[in-house]
Amino acid sequence: MNAGATGHDVMIVGGGPAGSVLARRLAVEQVRVLLLAGPSPGGTEGVSRRTRELLAMEGLDGALDILRGPVPRSGLWGSGRVISGSEWLVDRSLLAARLRAAARASGADVVDGIAATTIRDAAGFRVVTRAGDCYQAPLLVDARGRRGRERRGPRLVAIGQNFATRRMDLARATQVHILADGWCWLVTEPGNVWVQLVGAPRRQPLRNGLAAACDALPQLRAVLEAAEPTAAATVRPAHARLGPAGCDLARWRVGDAAYATDPLSGQGIYHALCSARAVAAALNSVLAGVAAALAQRFIAELHERMWHRSVTVAAAFYREAAAAGPFWTQTADAYASLIPVAGATPPAIETRPVLDSGRIREQRVCVTAAQPQGVWHVDGVALAPLMDYLQATESASIVGAAAALVRPPTAVATAVRWLHTAGALPMPGALSAGD
Repeated sequence: MNAGATGHDVMIVGGGPAGSVLARRLAVEQVRVLLLAGPSPGGTEGVSRRTRELLAMEGLDGALDILRGPVPRSGLWGSGRVISGSEWLVDRSLLAARLRAAARASGADVVDGIAATTIRDAAGFRVVTRAGDCYQAPLLVDARGRRGRERRGPRLVAIGQNFATRRMDLARATQVHILADGWCWLVTEPGNVWVQLVGAPRRQPLRNGLAAACDALPQLRAVLEAAEPTAAATVRPAHARLGPAGCDLARWRVGDAAYATDPLSGQGIYHALCSARAVAAALNSVLAGVAAALAQRFIAELHERMWHRSVTVAAAFYREAAAAGPFWTQTADAYASLIPVAGATPPAIETRPVLDSGRIREQRVCVTAAQPQGVWHVDGVALAPLMDYLQATESASIVGAAAALVRPPTAVATAVRWLHTAGALPMPGALSAGD
C-alpha cells in the first residue's frame, strides 16, 4: 500500500459537479481539501438558464465556454401540452474536467483514483483506492452519486447513447417526447445525435428499446436512419432518492449522494451545485467552531426539503401523462406516496439552524404546517422579531415595525402578508400602514 497525501482537513470522494464545486469553495476559504476524483461518465447533459447563472456566480468562467447554446427545446406532454423553452448542452465529462481544474486552481489537491475501502478510526478516515494508495483526513464527504442506503422513488434508469450521422442539416435543438413506458430526450446537432431513454429498468437489449422508441416516434426514426453509435451506451439511475441522515458527525454527503431528483423534476447539475454551496457553508462553520450536530441538522433538513419538493413536482409531471399508459400512473402514485402530508399544527416560533452570513447559526424561525423546517426571514425581514414587535406593541403599524427592525416598510409589509397567509397573524388588515 502506498501512502498518499496527508495533512488535509477535508477529503471529498467523488469528482462530479457537487464534489468539485465543494472542493473549490472550501479551498477558497483556505481549507486544506483533498478531492479524490474517479473517472467521469460521458454523454450529453442539458443545462438550464439558472444552472448557467449559478456557474457564473461561482466564478466558474472556464465552465461556461463549453456550454453550447442556448438551443430551442420542444415537444408534447400530457394531453397535448406544448413544451417550449431553451437550454444549453454540455459534455458531462468535459464539464467535470473543467470543474476539477477550477478546484485545483483554487488550491484543492485533486488526485485520480477510485475508492475501494473506507476505514474509520479515532483520527478520522482513511480511504484506500483500487490502486492501493491511501489518503486520510478527519472529515469525509461522500460525493459518489446515487449509492448506498436511501429512501427512493420508483426505480428508473436513464439509458443514453451518442450517434454520428452524415446529416449536416440537423438543427441544434432538443426535444422531449412521451413513450408508453417512459420518455425520450432527443438532442440533434449537425452530424451528431444524442438519445436518452428514461423509464423502468428493462431486461431486453438497448437496441430493442431504441427500436420500440423509433416505432413510436417518427422524428427519432428519421434522425437515426443514417446514424451509427460512436460509443457504448451509458446506463445510470434516474430515480429520486434521499440519502440517510448520518449519525457520524465527521461523515457528510453532497450532491446525488445526499439527494437526487427525477430528471423530470429538475436538472441534476443545478441541484448538485446548490447542495455543494450549502455543504461548503456547513463545513466552514464546523471548522470555525460551530457544533457539527447543528450544521448537519441544517443540511439534513435542507436536503429533505429539496427532495420533497422534487418528488412533488415529479408526481405532477407523471400524473399529467397518465393517459399514455400504466407506467405513468404507477410512477405518479409511487412519487405521490412520498409527499408528506401537512399537519394542522398552528404556526409557532422555534429555534432552528439557519444560514446567516455564510455560517450556520441558531435563530428563531416561524414553523408552519407548510414549512415544517421553519422560515427565518421574508424579503430580508426576520420573522421572529417582527412577531415580537406586533405582539408587544398596542398600536402596531408597518412604519413602526420598519423603524424597530431597521427594514424598509415595503419589505415589512411583504413579511406581514406572509405571516397572515401562514395563519400566524389573525385579522388581516388590522395592522395600519402608518404610525
